[in-house]
Amino acid sequence: MSVDTVVSLEMPPDIAFARVATAAAETLALCRGLARRESLRFQLTIEEFFACLVQIADGALPIRMVLTGKRHQVRVAFRFAATTLSLGALNATTGASVALDGPSQDLGLLLAAKAADRFHIEHEGQTQFVLEAEVDKTYPVAGDIAFTTTFRPPFTARPCADPAQLALAAALAAARYPAWHCPIAMQTPAKFADMVEAGDVCTVLAVDGAGQLAGLLCWRPCGARGLHFSGPFVFTPAAQAASVARLLTERFLEVVAREPRDIVFSQRATADVPPGYFESLGTLALCHQDGCRRQDVLFRHLQEDTGASVWCHPALEPFLRETYDRLAMFRDIQPVGEPATQDRGQSLLSATLDRQKNLVELAPLLDGPDMAENIANHVRVFHAKGIGNILFYMDLSRAWQAALAGELLQAGFMPGFVLPHAGHGDVLVFQYAPAA
Repeated sequence: MSVDTVVSLEMPPDIAFARVATAAAETLALCRGLARRESLRFQLTIEEFFACLVQIADGALPIRMVLTGKRHQVRVAFRFAATTLSLGALNATTGASVALDGPSQDLGLLLAAKAADRFHIEHEGQTQFVLEAEVDKTYPVAGDIAFTTTFRPPFTARPCADPAQLALAAALAAARYPAWHCPIAMQTPAKFADMVEAGDVCTVLAVDGAGQLAGLLCWRPCGARGLHFSGPFVFTPAAQAASVARLLTERFLEVVAREPRDIVFSQRATADVPPGYFESLGTLALCHQDGCRRQDVLFRHLQEDTGASVWCHPALEPFLRETYDRLAMFRDIQPVGEPATQDRGQSLLSATLDRQKNLVELAPLLDGPDMAENIANHVRVFHAKGIGNILFYMDLSRAWQAALAGELLQAGFMPGFVLPHAGHGDVLVFQYAPAA
């Protein structure tokens, strides 16, 4: 596993220190081998976010900035205090004209949102926040790939650290399986290999007696206690597929059983999952131009589920009680009312778009009095772009998120399934279901 490069700075909320921040970003990007374009994007991200935080952060407290360089990306995390926080210009639905007509910081936020590949905001108390942003390296997409047609048993499965083998396995999976089942990094196999080397993704590979690749299963952390897996991806002819898939699954469960995690689950398990190893959390309706199909969401406990507490809007109580009863999971369900009025001027949603999967995933980052309108705007914009699958993720350990259920139902979302321990607590996944 490669060692991350970490740089920490603590600066007053003073714009004079912006150059210090961008110089550190430039040095880190150079150290980690980013191309000039990615380096400039990273510097722009940090400069614009820092300039915004200077205006809104508590002037009596410093802004702490932590830069992390990995093989495949660079990341910045700003930890700061603010009594009011309005970052609506970061919404994916914000246009340049809106930013130009708004407060002076809006254009900078719009630039930062476009420069970064993704960002996230985490609450650490009433006035404490962490703002994270990432810029990825650019990798070549997978080219044509030749499949092996003859394999020599016996098959074995093991973790792998060979970048060439990992890249080949990713390319084979992306070429053989529909995009829904594959992590997006598989479209750029060298990036997938670097993510494994960085420890962001874990794998087991299956090989035959001659060392030829026969299959792959991969997973990543999801929340503090969960693991999300993809696969199994099998490269052998049909006659050998079932035994390879079972071998991968058993080796995967053997490896993760030693980790301090409670549960594994998957929203994109392949049809090669052997029967009897997992249970169903529910289903997704995956829609494309040629219609919709059902995708099972699977899980398996690694440890005994000892229970938890979740917040629940009254409109969702019957759904949650039925879900937890069916899964035999004890939950103390606490009622929450309608969203409270917030001092923030604008709400903020994260929006992760994956055109290969015809999917956008939404999650609330900051609440605000315009949340209902913001949700509706995101649905309208992505629906107009032809995105057929719109999901919304709600962390039930956060009362303010659970209180948004009424607004989601009004916007056309329906509760789909619960991912246990997938966030700070259980995560309820909604799917947009347009009216017929």
